[in-house]
Amino acid sequence: MTRLFPALLVLPFLSLLPQTLRAESEVYGGFGIGYSTFRIDALDFEAASFATREFLGLRYGDYVGLEVGYIDFGTVKDRIGVQPGQPSINYEVKSSGYDLSLVGRYPINEELAAFGKLGMIQWDSEATLESFPLSSKEDGTDLIWGLGLDFRGSGRFHVRVEAEFVDIEFANSWWVLTTSLIYGIPFAR
Repeated sequence: MTRLFPALLVLPFLSLLPQTLRAESEVYGGFGIGYSTFRIDALDFEAASFATREFLGLRYGDYVGLEVGYIDFGTVKDRIGVQPGQPSINYEVKSSGYDLSLVGRYPINEELAAFGKLGMIQWDSEATLESFPLSSKEDGTDLIWGLGLDFRGSGRFHVRVEAEFVDIEFANSWWVLTTSLIYGIPFAR
C-alpha cells in the first residue's frame, strides 16, 4: 500500500479542474462479486474461481476519476501433468491484490455510463502442489486495465459490471468479471 501513496498526490491537482467539470463529482464505494480465470500455458493449467472486489473512488465531473481497491481472485485449482506417462497432480493458485487506477467515463445518458480504467496492482500469489507440503509464493506490481458499464439507479446507488485484466509475467491470462453495488455521495453541486 505504501507504493500507492505517491499516486494519491494527484488528488490536489484534480481540485484545480474547472467548476463545470466538478459539477457532478462524487465520492463512492462499492462491493462486487464475480468470476476470475487464471491460465498458465507452460503447465497446461487453466481454472476459474469465485472472486470479490471492494473499492473506493473519487469522480470529478462526468469524465475522470481515481479509484483504489482490493481484489480477491480466489483459489483456482486444476490437474497438471508433470511428465509424460506419470499421473497428473493437483495444482492450486490463490491470488489477491491492491490496485490504484485512473478511470475515464463516458456518459451515454443520465442513467448509463461506459468506462475504462488503467492502473497498477500490487498482487500476492501462492501456489501449492498436492504432493508437496510447501507452497510457492510470488508477488509483484503489474499493469491492470478494465472496461465496463455503470448503471445509476434512483438515488445514490449504482450497479456496475466490469471486466479487469492483469498483465503479469508468469500467467498467460489473468482476468476477473464482477458485478458491483456502489453507493455514491455527490459534492460540489
